[in-house]
Amino acid sequence: MLVLVCAAGIRKGAVGMVHLYSPEVQSRCVELGLTTHEIIRRNKLTFKILCIPGYLAYVLAFAYAVNGARGFLSVFWQTV
Repeated sequence: MLVLVCAAGIRKGAVGMVHLYSPEVQSRCVELGLTTHEIIRRNKLTFKILCIPGYLAYVLAFAYAVNGARGFLSVFWQTV
């Protein structure tokens, strides 16, 4: 799944994933004319909306379906 996310992010060049880097790197890419702050902001928002919930669903699906982790949720709620 991580490979697919990275491949989609860099399909038009490595700058497509610059939102994961420090603000200094982002500013340098904007200075060089490789991207804009608006594109970085949009990519960051898209990543948060799609990828983070997708990762959580992926992990839970494999923990329950593939590994057979039964009873995890009841133990988790007791400790919270």
